[in-house]
Amino acid sequence: MPDTHGLLAIHAHPDDEVITTGGVLRHSVVRGFRVKVVTCTDGSRGEVVGEGMDPAEVFPRLAEVRRGEIANALGALGVTEHELLGYADSGMMGTEGNEDPASFWQADLHEAIGRVVAIIRSFKPSVFVTYDPFGGYGHPDHIQTHRVGLLAVEAASMAALYPEAGPAWRTPKAYYTAIPKSGIVKMNQMFLDRGLPSPFGEEIDPAEIPMGTDDDLITSLVDVSEHIEDKQAALKAHHSQISPESFFLNIPDDLIPTLYGTESFVRVRSDVRVDDELETDLFSGL
Repeated sequence: MPDTHGLLAIHAHPDDEVITTGGVLRHSVVRGFRVKVVTCTDGSRGEVVGEGMDPAEVFPRLAEVRRGEIANALGALGVTEHELLGYADSGMMGTEGNEDPASFWQADLHEAIGRVVAIIRSFKPSVFVTYDPFGGYGHPDHIQTHRVGLLAVEAASMAALYPEAGPAWRTPKAYYTAIPKSGIVKMNQMFLDRGLPSPFGEEIDPAEIPMGTDDDLITSLVDVSEHIEDKQAALKAHHSQISPESFFLNIPDDLIPTLYGTESFVRVRSDVRVDDELETDLFSGL
């Protein structure tokens, strides 16, 4: 049994750890909890849009560049435990990267699950975080991260499965990351009102927005407003993926607390009682 509770977050690419969980990661570190991030792919099929970067020069060594960027990003969040699974980036759905035998999309599920089971049994988290079945927005690596992560967190508790991965460990609480559809609507409206482009388009009817989570499924809203500067610093560390025109670098100052100050989750299961209808702490009840 570990001395303190721990949070294990499994993400698809370098930079994903910041976008949906950067605040919670930092908040957990500050509170003295153990924190570990697992990154499934090398991010080698991402765009090279960083200021001053020559795509022709950087792209051939993008996996190396992104390893350095995520190290800096996690440093900004105070996270000291990180593991790269090492699968190749699969690219967006329908692209040739999906067919790469080395890609995460083509990974042998049994092998990938076993590797994550070993991590879970070694780290012994109290809280596990991954994506929903759509992977948030349909990226193959996000969908595969959901499959591998959710199956691994259950398999890790069963001694008969993957016995070579160590003694069984049941993680008490498991979550999906989420962006409430109401939040996307609010964001789009705020940007439309100012004549600014939103990364989510211009739709303000929740029924017509293809991504995001229905509000009635959200179980957990965590206030991370005191860690906004840390989250921004971590985002900026992913320099190759953020252009000077990026949404992340051009949010009006007065809107930053609204957009960055809360992180949302869907509780998949909990072995402990959670009394609050809408919990504000992923560690509640532990």
